[in-house]
Amino acid sequence: MKSADEEFLNEYKPLHVPHEYDTGTCVQNNVIFALAYLEEASADEVAEKLSSLEPGTNPAIHQKNAEDILNYLFDKGLIKANNKAGKLVFNLNKTREENSGKADSL
Repeated sequence: MKSADEEFLNEYKPLHVPHEYDTGTCVQNNVIFALAYLEEASADEVAEKLSSLEPGTNPAIHQKNAEDILNYLFDKGLIKANNKAGKLVFNLNKTREENSGKADSL
């Protein structure tokens, strides 16, 4: 029997970002790869990137996959999004600035 901690960790484990696009992997990995490549993008932009990486697939399928997966990951809190001009723009919320290493005095 799994403990509540194990179930939580399985459900909310850190997001794996693939290092390359792979037509043989799950669609979620490819959507995450495209978002990481673009750094910040709407579902439309991610779908466009997917279409450029896999032109043999119907663009409507890429669009649906991008929308569904990005919204699912956002709802779970695994990626971030900002509302820009009425559209959600997603990102992986990477830390881009080095921490100063200073702490408040006690």
